[in-house]
Amino acid sequence: MNYYHNAKNAASYVAMCEGYDAAGQLGVLFKALSEKSRVLELGSGPGNDMALLETHYQVIGSDYSPAFIDILKARFPSRSILELDAVAIATEESFDAIYSNKVLHHLNDAELRSSFQRQAELLATGSFVYHLIWQRIEDPEIDEGLIFKARSANEFVAAMGSSFELISVEEFCEFEQGDSLAILARRI
Repeated sequence: MNYYHNAKNAASYVAMCEGYDAAGQLGVLFKALSEKSRVLELGSGPGNDMALLETHYQVIGSDYSPAFIDILKARFPSRSILELDAVAIATEESFDAIYSNKVLHHLNDAELRSSFQRQAELLATGSFVYHLIWQRIEDPEIDEGLIFKARSANEFVAAMGSSFELISVEEFCEFEQGDSLAILARRI
C-alpha cells in the first residue's frame, strides 16, 4: 500500500482534490464536538479537511505517505503532523475525536477492526470517531497495490466493535447519489 509514497502519485491526488470541500459533512462533527477539542485526522492527504477542522479544533494531521507528510508540513508549518498508518496509529497522544475522509476503505476487514481497537485506546469515554466512507465504489481507477473496499453502514459499525456507540449515519453524494456515508460514533 505504498502507492502514495511516490511523490508523483501524491501530487496527482492533490491536483484531483483541488477545490474539494467537505464542509457539509464536517457540520455534523462541528455540532457534536466542543470548540478547541483535540482532533486527530487520519490520512490528511493534501490537507483540505485539516484546513476546515483547524477553524474549530486543535488538529493533529497525519498520513502514512512521506510524500503527503512533506506536502502537509509545507502547507501547515506550525501544525503537528504525524507519520501514521491507519491501523497501528503509533502515537501515545490522546484525542477528543478521530476523523478520516475516505481513508479506511484502504484497509481489509481485519485491519479495519484493528484500527478501531486502536482508535478506542486513544480516546476517552465520550470522545468521538467521525469517518467518511465509500458505500459504493464504481471501478476504482487506481488498483496498484491499494485496497478499495466499500462498506455498508452495518459492515462498518460491526467493525467498530463494542467500544463505540453509533450516533448517526448520513448518506451523501461524492460522485453518485448515495455513494458515501458519514458515520459518527461515541467511545463508550
